[in-house]
Amino acid sequence: MKILPLKGYRSLKALNAFHTLLLGLKMLPLYVGEDYETFYEGFNQKSDAEKEKLLKEACLFVPLQSDEVDALLAFATDKNGIPFSDVNSKNLGPSEIVDCVVSVCMEIGKIKIELLSESEKKK
Repeated sequence: MKILPLKGYRSLKALNAFHTLLLGLKMLPLYVGEDYETFYEGFNQKSDAEKEKLLKEACLFVPLQSDEVDALLAFATDKNGIPFSDVNSKNLGPSEIVDCVVSVCMEIGKIKIELLSESEKKK
């Protein structure tokens, strides 16, 4: 599976879905005591294998809306290099969807968006 460049409105929707998964995971009893910033920082410090495991766990427990799943799948391709769409994604089973979602989320996790500027952090 190939992950396509994260561009356009759907990339923002996919980014939102990624954070929905992480926020939902954070609500599990194991992580509920942490604030999101601490949880997210801890997630980013984990190895890729640990991140994939957590994202799979999130997929099992956090319900996503169909448009969120579609946005994530739109950045993955099938074995022939064809991007998933409403038409060909209907043939995917749950484990294949999870694999696609996790792969796309791993790419999204590389995106850095700072909520505070460097000068605000120094205050």
